[in-house]
Amino acid sequence: MPAVYAIDLIAKRDKKIKMDRSIIKGWNVHYQTLEEVEEAARAKKRKEEEEARKAKQHQDEQSDADDDEEHRREAYNAKTGSYSGNYGQKPVRDEDQKQQIHAILNEKPEPFEYAMQTLQAQDS
Repeated sequence: MPAVYAIDLIAKRDKKIKMDRSIIKGWNVHYQTLEEVEEAARAKKRKEEEEARKAKQHQDEQSDADDDEEHRREAYNAKTGSYSGNYGQKPVRDEDQKQQIHAILNEKPEPFEYAMQTLQAQDS
């Protein structure tokens, strides 16, 4: 008994000839399912959000760099030729440093006062 084919060889040949001569080729046509369309939309949205986040991060970094440059320009002391303009203007947060500063400033005020008195006595 011969095999029964749904499409015989002549029909396949005719379909191939028709597809070869047509403008739209069957192998180039892809029908998207709803899931594929939704996934593409989600991927596009994620990509746009990522680009927006990167742009904002870059803008923040740029503004921080501009602020740092402005701070450096303000700190420059032309008289001394150094960046010492902001020295000592920030508050001390470390307790050990605060104790060291207090110890140095209150170390021995008597020799300083004695030296100042002798200088004043010499000037007069």
